[in-house]
Amino acid sequence: MNKIKWYLPLLIAFSYIGCNKDELNKDNPNKDKSVVEFSSPAEKKFQTDLDRYIIAKFTRPYNVNMVYRFSEDHISRNMFPYVAPPSSEKALQMANFLKYMYYEPYTMFTPTGFLQNYSPKELVFIGSRAFSDRGTAYNGLATNAVKIEILGINHMNPNTSDPTEIKNIDNRVLRLIYHESSHLLEQVKVVPKEFEQLSIADYKGGGWTRAWRGETYLKSGFISAYASDNIHEDFVETIARYIIYYQKNQCDCPAADTAHDANGDGLDDTAYNTWKRAIYQKGFIWEEELEKANGKNNTEATYTGKQILEQKISMVKNYLQGEWNINLDALRDEIHRRHALLQTKDFSQYEW
Repeated sequence: MNKIKWYLPLLIAFSYIGCNKDELNKDNPNKDKSVVEFSSPAEKKFQTDLDRYIIAKFTRPYNVNMVYRFSEDHISRNMFPYVAPPSSEKALQMANFLKYMYYEPYTMFTPTGFLQNYSPKELVFIGSRAFSDRGTAYNGLATNAVKIEILGINHMNPNTSDPTEIKNIDNRVLRLIYHESSHLLEQVKVVPKEFEQLSIADYKGGGWTRAWRGETYLKSGFISAYASDNIHEDFVETIARYIIYYQKNQCDCPAADTAHDANGDGLDDTAYNTWKRAIYQKGFIWEEELEKANGKNNTEATYTGKQILEQKISMVKNYLQGEWNINLDALRDEIHRRHALLQTKDFSQYEW
């Protein structure tokens, strides 16, 4: 993938660049060295506590460069000509938030050295939001799944209890980084051909923005409209959204009496519907999205959208377990456990 412009609610993809593991290492004398370079001696004289913290807690262990000062080498000025830098306080909060919600859980459930090789190498924190000439809000910019520019840092509160803001951060930050890091995997080890065959007739390429009305993409077996761009976006969107979407069993509302469980899902109908209304203010429920997909856009299609999505997520899980030794459900459970604790966390402190 070359560059992605993340819009609210849309995103537009340009081109995809694939590679395999041999190509990544071929003729590369520095293949075992970090791709992140440390500051020059002159720059080290002016390092702040935040600079030293980023180097110690992110650059060295995870091989990532976190940029919060403005430099023309790091900001895509053609896209974001008028943006402002983040405050150091907000940059620290975002770094700690990503550590808690991305780096730590992925470290727990991925092989040793995984993040050093298969995570974005540069994260650029931008303080303000950015808008297109038509007034459309950008979510951020991803380049080759290696560099991510995250917008609106000054306006984010990772500890928020506001449902709209929770959904906003989940979509603009967490989905983005889970999505992009997954691209690095499928660029190295090929996605099963069977995955592509499930939707090969329905991929829209650049026309995905005009191809669907409402959520009709679900009945063609896509978890998002953008997933219908191509197999690569389909695969990583399936992973990212499966992670951030809630599950019905998180309701923790078992039916004590079958009379209160009309659909036989084992949950108390009244309690579940109350929980569902609260979740829909801040996110999505995986099983409910699949129910929306329980139909066909083309009556001659072999499978319903729900059946396609069920097969896709099964293939995703098998791929991650077989190729990368990653248990997606265990990773997802840990991320949601942490997500439920966000309001209790203080990301404004250095965690030396």
